[in-house]
Amino acid sequence: MRIEPAAEADCAAVARVHVASWQQAYRHLMPADYLDALSVEKREAGWREVLARGQPELLVARAADDVLGFASFGKCRDDDAPPGRGELWALYASPLAWSRGVGRALCDAARTRLDALGFGETSLWVLAGNARAIRFYTRAGFVADPGSAKDFQLGGVTVREVRYIGRHEQPEQE
Repeated sequence: MRIEPAAEADCAAVARVHVASWQQAYRHLMPADYLDALSVEKREAGWREVLARGQPELLVARAADDVLGFASFGKCRDDDAPPGRGELWALYASPLAWSRGVGRALCDAARTRLDALGFGETSLWVLAGNARAIRFYTRAGFVADPGSAKDFQLGGVTVREVRYIGRHEQPEQE
């Protein structure tokens, strides 16, 4: 497996991973009709825009020519973020690649790059109730930021997300 910057030719694969991950990981958190209606084409267009802008940065995990997952990251977007905080905007692995080290490799690579950019810590947002993701990020050294929870509407339901913060130290080994 290689971790490398995404190219325009990767956008369709990134979009397929994005949609498949949402449909699998959030099935118990969001309405099925909302998840089933997610559009690979719309996600692909969005990722093409990201690459054209150059922000956030986008890495892919690749085995041979297959994109197994991706991470996007950059400066923290939160209004209350202190200087020196980066953000992991998105981290998804294909459900077929779950528990195979893809997410860990992408997370580590993104944090290494953020560190090189001068960010001493990284934040991210996780949907409350997404136990798999919370376990993953906790093992990677992230902790919930007390009082950060926020609710919003998505797919006709109210969902809650919680900010997690991790300093750039060595994560716990699995």
